[in-house]
Amino acid sequence: MNAFQLVRELGLAVEISLRYHERSRDVVAAAEVERGVREVMESGSEVRKRVKEMRDKSRSSVVEGGSSYISFKRLIDDIMTNVPRNST
Repeated sequence: MNAFQLVRELGLAVEISLRYHERSRDVVAAAEVERGVREVMESGSEVRKRVKEMRDKSRSSVVEGGSSYISFKRLIDDIMTNVPRNST
């Protein structure tokens, strides 16, 4: 996953612009970082709302009965069934 996907496709982050220096070093201005943090931290922020939604979906997938829990259990069961056991 990259920054473009987080910002544009998933809506889970805000875009922060770089300033380009003469020495070809990328620098993010403090004011730009502040703007991004404030935008995310505002109580009515759409980004904040999306992050909370993703947090809840992620948590529900790893609890017993969740999709990730079930997939991981199937993987472990498959390994345990198909790996030869040492008979010594």
